[in-house]
Amino acid sequence: MEEYFDVVDENNQVIGRASRRECHHNPGLIHRDVHILVFNSKGNLFLKKRSKNKDLYPGMWESSACGHLNCGETYTAAALRELDEELGIIDVYLKKISQYKNFSEVERQITELFVCYYDGPIKLNSDEASEGGFFSLSEVISDMESGRRQFSPAAKLALTVYLRETKSAFSKE
Repeated sequence: MEEYFDVVDENNQVIGRASRRECHHNPGLIHRDVHILVFNSKGNLFLKKRSKNKDLYPGMWESSACGHLNCGETYTAAALRELDEELGIIDVYLKKISQYKNFSEVERQITELFVCYYDGPIKLNSDEASEGGFFSLSEVISDMESGRRQFSPAAKLALTVYLRETKSAFSKE
């Protein structure tokens, strides 16, 4: 069954709907997505490696969980759904970090970034990811800067936004 997404304007107002395929083959169609960064109590970040079967960026490292909003779905509902579908994580508190535009040659999205803290078991969905694990933030930054791990453009942007927003939050204290 084909997935359908709300199409939005640059102000994030719904102006229509389109299939996943249309959104991924027509970069003029802006749609919505979420990225979630899962940290454990040690401060390590869970990252996953995208399945080789993914239509975009197969085999690249990605945020803990991410995905598109279905028609009429809220960002928070989508984030909770993606955590459950991709990692088997339920009943967590999500903190919204930022909303930003993720516009590339491939697709254009309005993204909301969330973080949560979780120390329980993670059950990777093999349709979504081939592997995953917790890494120190300094290791993630080093890997991203050196190219040791290949990150999807959306994951790089999500991590950059997270670092920018949390740095500014710390500097205000």
